[in-house]
Amino acid sequence: MNEKMELAGRLLKKLLKWFILPLVLIIAFFLMGEQFEVGRLSAIASCEGSLNTASCIRSKGYLAGYPYYPDLTRRYFGSFARFIGGDLGASYRVEPQPLPALKVNKDGENPEDDPEEKDDAPPPATKDKLPPAKK
Repeated sequence: MNEKMELAGRLLKKLLKWFILPLVLIIAFFLMGEQFEVGRLSAIASCEGSLNTASCIRSKGYLAGYPYYPDLTRRYFGSFARFIGGDLGASYRVEPQPLPALKVNKDGENPEDDPEEKDDAPPPATKDKLPPAKK
C-alpha cells in the first residue's frame, strides 16, 4: 500500500509541476496583458474628441497604430492577450472615425459646387484692393 501512495505522490508532483503551474502562469500572463489592453483602449476612448488623436494617444504612453506599445514587455503581453482573447470571442478593434457627411441636394449635386446658391457678397477687402469709398 505504501508503494501506491508514493506512486500517487510522485504523479501529483509531476502533475503540479508540468500542468497546473504552467496553466497558472498562462492565465496570469493573459490577465496582465488584458489589463494593458484595457488601458490602451481607454486611452483611445479618452482621446476620441481631440483634434490630434495620434499625439493625444502618444501623450498617454501608447502608439497610435500597430504595435500599440513603445516597450517590448507590454507589446508581448498585449499581443498575447489579443491572441487568446480573439480566440475567445473578444474584439480589440478600434473603429476608425467616420468622415464628415457631404451635404447633398435632392438632385444629388453638391451644394458647394452649385453657383446659383452661392451668396453674392462682395469679396473680402485686402490691402491692395480696398472697396470703393462711399461719399
